[in-house]
Amino acid sequence: MKSILALALLAAAPLASGQDLTEAQARALIAPWYSLFNQPVGVGAVKAMHEQLLSPDYQSCWGVLPGECWGREQSMKVVGNFAKSIPDMKFDIKEVLVSGNRVVVRGEVSGTPSGDLFGVPYAGKSFRILAIDIQTIRDGKMVQTYHLENWLSALGQLRAKQP
Repeated sequence: MKSILALALLAAAPLASGQDLTEAQARALIAPWYSLFNQPVGVGAVKAMHEQLLSPDYQSCWGVLPGECWGREQSMKVVGNFAKSIPDMKFDIKEVLVSGNRVVVRGEVSGTPSGDLFGVPYAGKSFRILAIDIQTIRDGKMVQTYHLENWLSALGQLRAKQP
């Protein structure tokens, strides 16, 4: 984990605020972030990665209404909780697009909840869903993420009757 973080920091070192990212720089910056979603990851690693990769004023947003964004501290809690709720979670990066200091990631999230998930009773079933993230990078750190995951599809897969 430390070597991944070191590579990301080296790749980000030459970046100044507002500078365009190359795809290689973008991938080096985001790889450690997405490794946090490949469970299990300890609480210490989650905190260290957040402090190294995310600006202190980081915002993670899933909507446009008040309360639909959270900061770095809440992000640490949410990401850390995945280790308990979906212990085998995987985030597979399928595509990365770069425009200036923005990075769009198309990914696939999969896993098997360890208990009830969003009101769906535990049945030992797995899910696989689409995720789209738009990351904004400033001074080599993520400052904002807009993210959409197709949790409705996950719930449908978890509720589905076995043939």
